[in-house]
Amino acid sequence: MWGRDGKKIKMEIAISTNGSNLDSLVDQRFGRCNHFLVIELLNQKKINFKVVENEGAKQGHGAGIKAAQQINELNVNFVITGNLGPNASNVLNQSEIKVYQGSGNIREVIEKFSNNELKEISQTVEGHSNIKNVTNESDERIFFPLINDKGIDSEISTHFGHAPYFGIYNNIKKELKIIDMKLDHTNSVKSPVDQIIETVNPTTIFALGIGARAIQLFNEKGISIKTGNFKIVKEVIENWGQLDSQVQSCAYGHN
Repeated sequence: MWGRDGKKIKMEIAISTNGSNLDSLVDQRFGRCNHFLVIELLNQKKINFKVVENEGAKQGHGAGIKAAQQINELNVNFVITGNLGPNASNVLNQSEIKVYQGSGNIREVIEKFSNNELKEISQTVEGHSNIKNVTNESDERIFFPLINDKGIDSEISTHFGHAPYFGIYNNIKKELKIIDMKLDHTNSVKSPVDQIIETVNPTTIFALGIGARAIQLFNEKGISIKTGNFKIVKEVIENWGQLDSQVQSCAYGHN
């Protein structure tokens, strides 16, 4: 809002996160994040913040809608998150709340927002189904390293960074897109993790074999990593609730 002198402007931003302070990471999931960090800005400078538990994370279904309804009740001006489903987007659009895409440390994201360096999320996709989905998520984009290109029957590679194919499963569209993406491990500017995020912007990684450094980099970007003893994409999707969170280098599938 504008101050009496006509120069001061005050606004509030809700940022999806699993943390509770300004050094936390932006959670790439909107509906399933644990918290929203509500930042109060005056003339683009932080003056206050509070932590709000996300009610959508408790939902079995409709997490994105519930989270968006809660955001409306918080009376914020903007939202910063990683991905947003169409149902949640519709709720926020009705209240004229703009949503921006961000990743990494919240302090850095606020600075980028203040400098108009974040991209607005203005388009979402309509849902349709050709495969059973049991993830109960509203905004998941799951990244897979693959051995071959057989659609949802593609086999998952145990060598994450050197897989011949990669797949991204969009939970809104309920479909898998397989890409022939060669990661450049010699690039001194962009790591393979940065290259993956830039190309497909996943919210979650599924891996049978992944190094500790890659896990660290994904975690720094607020992207979760899942693992489990499943060999093909379809099995992973249908058993999503049985997957383990990956916090250290893993070797599922290795003898």
